[in-house]
Amino acid sequence: MITLGPGLRLHARTLGLSHWGAIHVPNHQLADYGRVLSGAGFVVPPVARWRPPRAAVRQLRDLHRAASRMAEARAGALTDPQAAHGLEQQIIEALVECLTAGPVEEETRTAARHRAILAQFEDLLQSEPLLGIADICAALGASERTLRECCNKHLGMAPNRYRRLRGMQLVHRALRSGSPVASSVTAVARRYGFRDLGGFAANYRALLGELPSVTLRRGSHRGVTALTLGPPRIKLS
Repeated sequence: MITLGPGLRLHARTLGLSHWGAIHVPNHQLADYGRVLSGAGFVVPPVARWRPPRAAVRQLRDLHRAASRMAEARAGALTDPQAAHGLEQQIIEALVECLTAGPVEEETRTAARHRAILAQFEDLLQSEPLLGIADICAALGASERTLRECCNKHLGMAPNRYRRLRGMQLVHRALRSGSPVASSVTAVARRYGFRDLGGFAANYRALLGELPSVTLRRGSHRGVTALTLGPPRIKLS
């Protein structure tokens, strides 16, 4: 389990297929419940990894799954204040049990610095997709070696490769959106930093299994369908 404090961001890498579940609890509320239920001081570090017993995790996962199914299949069920409150109480109790029954690994200073560098790296990739690695490192105030170490450890790849894969995903998302902004493959590719269009198309196909022009065409059809099937317009005279 991972806990993350308010306003913080974290990169988590898995080595295979995985399922993630999220629970949001206000910090002061979790601390109050923890003190009452554990009968002792209860502090949740800003960023930490926990290894609770399997039985405690299983109970929390089952409650989380039940709440998700209820919210998806019977949206009206959670409008009952008593039912919602009871389910919330059970989930918080199971969460506190997980956070008090097993060892915790708190974030080190080095890990906190790496996390901050990666968060700034993501922001730069979003706002300045054409920046080179040297300029990115200068903006981060970190050496290229440090950035490479952060990316290899937390993302499993070098900065340039991560930037290319991220750019490919953003291009794919834009092309399949059917938005008028995504009017051509060339414009979208260049917007996300791809200048060698021939190499870009080949890499795109190897990664996503189709040429970018095919994605654009399908996205355009989706946009037309959405307009055709949208709600009727009523003209008032």
